This record gives sequence, C-alpha cells and structure tokens, in this order.
Amino acid sequence: MPKRERLDALEEKISARRQGQVPPEAQARVNANMLGLAYRLLVEILVGIGVGGFVGWWMDKVFDTKPIWMLVFLVLGMGAGLMNSVRTVNEMRRKQDQAEAAKRRENEE
Repeated sequence: MPKRERLDALEEKISARRQGQVPPEAQARVNANMLGLAYRLLVEILVGIGVGGFVGWWMDKVFDTKPIWMLVFLVLGMGAGLMNSVRTVNEMRRKQDQAEAAKRRENEE
C-alpha cells in the first residue's frame, strides 16, 4: 500500500473517531445542565420536607397535639418531594430521548 493511501486511510479513521466525540464546550454545557438538575432535585425534596414540617408544626400548635401531625406531614412532605423529583427526572429523560431520536432521523436522511 503506497504511503499516500495509508495516510488517507488514517485521516479517515481519525475524522470518524472525532465525529463520535463530544467537543469540550458541549461537554461543559452537559455538566452544567447535570449540576442544575441535581440542585433542582435537592431543592424539590427540601421544599417538600420544609412545607410538610411547617404544616404539621402549625397543626400541632392549633390542635395542641405536639409531635403527631408534624411527623405525619414530614413523611408526606418527603414523599411529595421524592415524587416531584422522580417526575422531573422522567421529564428530562423523555426530552433527551426525543432529542436523540430527532438526531438519529436527521442522520438517516
């Protein structure tokens, strides 16, 4: 195989590999999006716990039943925060799947 053909073949292999890689700017954007998602999930869980704890504390104060309602609403707040987090993750995953499907269709055409 002549030297020029080997160089052309190597260049094709290198360009094919580079097409599969994510540019550093895009990777930084992906990392920032993931960090934002992590903070969003944390805030949703903490807000659920905080609101549930406050409502339970308020009900205990009104009905004079010290820790009962606060414990009940803390558990409900944890469940609500967790459900919101799961819902958010499912929504993000669905958007990502749609974007990947659109990209595949675009590459097929």
